[in-house]
Amino acid sequence: MKLAFIGCGRIAVVHAESVIKYVSDTKHPIEIVALIDTNLASAEEFKNKYNLSCKIFTQLEEATQETALDSVIISVPHYLHEDLALKAFSQKLNVLLEKPMAHTLDSAHRILDQSKRSDNIFMIAENSQYWPEILKIKDLLLDGVIGEVVTAKASFRQSSDKDIFDSYSVLDGDTESKAWRYSLAATGGGITIDGGAHWIRPLRFWFGEIKETFCKFSYPHPLMEGESLSQAIFTFENSVTAIFEGILTEKTVFSKDYPFRITGTRGEIMVGYEGYGVYIFDQEHPDGFQLFDRHGYISSFYHQFHDFYSCTVLGKTPDASPEYSLGEMKVALAMEKSNIEKMWVTPHKLI
Repeated sequence: MKLAFIGCGRIAVVHAESVIKYVSDTKHPIEIVALIDTNLASAEEFKNKYNLSCKIFTQLEEATQETALDSVIISVPHYLHEDLALKAFSQKLNVLLEKPMAHTLDSAHRILDQSKRSDNIFMIAENSQYWPEILKIKDLLLDGVIGEVVTAKASFRQSSDKDIFDSYSVLDGDTESKAWRYSLAATGGGITIDGGAHWIRPLRFWFGEIKETFCKFSYPHPLMEGESLSQAIFTFENSVTAIFEGILTEKTVFSKDYPFRITGTRGEIMVGYEGYGVYIFDQEHPDGFQLFDRHGYISSFYHQFHDFYSCTVLGKTPDASPEYSLGEMKVALAMEKSNIEKMWVTPHKLI
């Protein structure tokens, strides 16, 4: 694999560290041959951080002319996804595109339509499906360890001054006065369409498709143009209900929280504090016990890249198709519609 990074910002760093560790562990012939970013300072910092020998380009077309790249990881603001994905498809490249697929549903459909004309691999980088704790819970639910599932809760709480990716500050070399994630035009929404996807995907992975949602948005973060508090009820096709809550503030010091809790007729399953470990509560263990090692959310990027590599080089089918990966975006937009119209909304009816 001859790999290029399009976008050298903060999430690209997480992808790069996963790729580098994967190469070290597997010894697979993977080479980073190009960095592509209009912010040259960011690209240079990225190159130096990982001691890379590749060239830096400002345009994908230049990189394809001067290197033998065959695959790209696209990590740029949402409103740039369509242009870069379509250019990558036209160059017959394998594409791992950061979630969401785009900033609007129309843009996402154009990307999806063009991807179907390509024989190369197209994946959306929704890494939570590769989170080891999430996969373990899927197995536990299939084994019926807590009986019949009754309900679930998914919750994420962040303050922008303590974000682990530092996503809400301006990169060196940027010309904008504030981070693009605060912009409604750049993202296509607020926290739901962005970070919320990492909490919506596991619910879909465990319980199937979301049938309806009722949602309320609020705006506690003064810089966020989209919603920074998102609270919703989901009903699933299998009659399970779930509560979703996400919040972003400037400086709140939050108490300990657990990202996922699933309640059954005989007990509960929880993902541990900050996403580490799986815990079971039942009659035998009323105080809970840790059933699964502490892998954590960040480890999912490694397993996601393994899937991408296996698809591009070994001919595997992606664990999640692009069509399936559009689901989180549709749920987020259904939640937005519910907030505006103050009614239950069905995600799959959005076109």
